[in-house]
Amino acid sequence: MAKRRKSLADQVPTEIFWSIFNKLSFIDLIQAKAVCSSWNLAAEEFVTKMPWLMLPSKKEVEEGDGAFVNNNGYNGFFNLCENRVYNLKTTPMEFRESCCIGSSNGWLQIKIHLPSVDYLLGLKKMARNEDGEYELDYLKKNQRFFFKVCGKQQVRECFIQKAILSGKPDCNENFGVVLLCNNREEIAYHQRGYNSWTVIDVSHPPYQDIICYKNHIYALSNNNSIEVWDLGGRDYVGRIVKKSDIVLPCPDKSHTKGNSLRGFGTSKFYLVESCDDLLLIVRFIGDYVDLDGTLLTEWDLLTETCTQPKICPYRTCFFHVYKLDFDELKWVEVESLNDRALFLGGNQSVSVSVQSFPNCETNSIYFTDDCWEKMEEDYNYGGHDMGIYNIKDESFKPIYEFSSDKIQPPPCWIIPSSMLESQLGQCVASLPGCN
Repeated sequence: MAKRRKSLADQVPTEIFWSIFNKLSFIDLIQAKAVCSSWNLAAEEFVTKMPWLMLPSKKEVEEGDGAFVNNNGYNGFFNLCENRVYNLKTTPMEFRESCCIGSSNGWLQIKIHLPSVDYLLGLKKMARNEDGEYELDYLKKNQRFFFKVCGKQQVRECFIQKAILSGKPDCNENFGVVLLCNNREEIAYHQRGYNSWTVIDVSHPPYQDIICYKNHIYALSNNNSIEVWDLGGRDYVGRIVKKSDIVLPCPDKSHTKGNSLRGFGTSKFYLVESCDDLLLIVRFIGDYVDLDGTLLTEWDLLTETCTQPKICPYRTCFFHVYKLDFDELKWVEVESLNDRALFLGGNQSVSVSVQSFPNCETNSIYFTDDCWEKMEEDYNYGGHDMGIYNIKDESFKPIYEFSSDKIQPPPCWIIPSSMLESQLGQCVASLPGCN
């Protein structure tokens, strides 16, 4: 059998590849990967896995008045490394009719065929009307919710708060999908290859966050306990084995700070895996924050001379970072992330090394707005609370700015993978009722 003749591209030395590819943009790299197998292999090392910011249409956001946002959809991706937005020529129907409830391991879940979640959520049917709202038909046993019509963000707020994967679908046949749902009261699991959801037996709902860490599900409750389920110890598919129930007090620093801010704001908690550690991130959000960063109460917004109250949106004020000491079973404060950066939001939070990504700021937290309950409170703002927080000097920088503080759907982080390279933006997680 005759040997395949090497192409000219195959004969280019590796060091030349590196010097050229190191200067190419993301789109140029994707085109270079299509040339031949050796170019594909060489360029793969340069295709960034740094999170991108998925954005709604800037035109729709800035031309709207905040009152009619149900038909807005995601329209582009902001590449932090290049400080550049890649817009979609046409917006897929899934992007306009759905909201993103999860992206982990480089995937957006519409590419995975999942069982219907209607019964899990206590719904007979969910149908979208011409106004972009969802009309709901409940099962009789469902006593949680009483509204019959809701918008996309209300679905996210009440029905499905987060969806994560237990592994990478492209290399793990046994991966599963974990949902935090029903007002954060329930956790459900679906294993690939089966046609149902299993509601996990929980002890301390509601939950602040969930994460798959070392083949276990970790769930952080409102009372700071952590419940752990083993995904590798199932006697049969659909059964998740409870491993431990760790009750941890809120770290003293965050507890004291939280008490001092009562009446001024709220706290949110996140779990993140970073360099084999399990991190707890405490995020403090002021309910009303002036342009100079001053925390206000609702009464401060009213004046004797103005009939309209002053508008001061909620904004993130600062973060605390801890790691779990598994031996002592306590949270230990992390004063520096060293060369790491964290990405927090409604999807699975991630940690990345800044050594691999130009323009990524070390020892920083990149965050987006996931205060679903607050987004519906005012037409003037919601989805706006995003930025870059420097842990060392506690300063803030913007990530991507809109002229409006009402940004719907809210920007969220995704991680580019080989799935996204060939067809950017062709997938988004489905809402309930969309199979």
